[in-house]
Amino acid sequence: MQTLPQLLDRLLAGAHAISRWAVYLGGGAILLSSFLISIDVLARRFFGLSTWGADELSYYALAVSTSWACAYTLLVRAHIRIDLVTAHLPGRSKAIFHIIALLGLGYMAFAASGAMYHVFLRSWTRGSTSITTLQTPLWIPQGLFLAGLLFFTLVTALILLRVVVAIVIERDVATVNRVAGSVSIAEETEHAIVEASELQKGNS
Repeated sequence: MQTLPQLLDRLLAGAHAISRWAVYLGGGAILLSSFLISIDVLARRFFGLSTWGADELSYYALAVSTSWACAYTLLVRAHIRIDLVTAHLPGRSKAIFHIIALLGLGYMAFAASGAMYHVFLRSWTRGSTSITTLQTPLWIPQGLFLAGLLFFTLVTALILLRVVVAIVIERDVATVNRVAGSVSIAEETEHAIVEASELQKGNS
């Protein structure tokens, strides 16, 4: 039978896989919208035509991909962290600051999700559409954006719970730093070396 730490680790691994694919899809949507905008610009320049909607679709792609990227950025510990103080603290004191940071981030994610839910619900009940030629039902991009924020909130809660379990049950500060700490210079260097070696193997 799985222990609570093992269960949380599996959930975080699953969330990491989901968020990684969401980032791939979001990046693909941004590339596609950039391609459509390029076609639109060229069509206007040489043929006097327009695709009518490429710019609007790019707005949706950017917004939705951004909301889904928040969870992935948190899972890979890539959010901007000011660790001027925490870098010089002992393990347990540093873990407390990680919890405070996660609580603040979780509150922000929850508040943003709540605000976006009301916007989504209003568009859904009123049948609102964009004031463009596409007349896009606004609940579609807003719903995708809301789903990304909700997933971000869930991931933040999972990481916070994993940190609390590591401190209270496991007494393992190293796990706290691995899950919620900022990436150290040594870790960044090691990651860069691994990427460079893999790239070299691929080119050889």
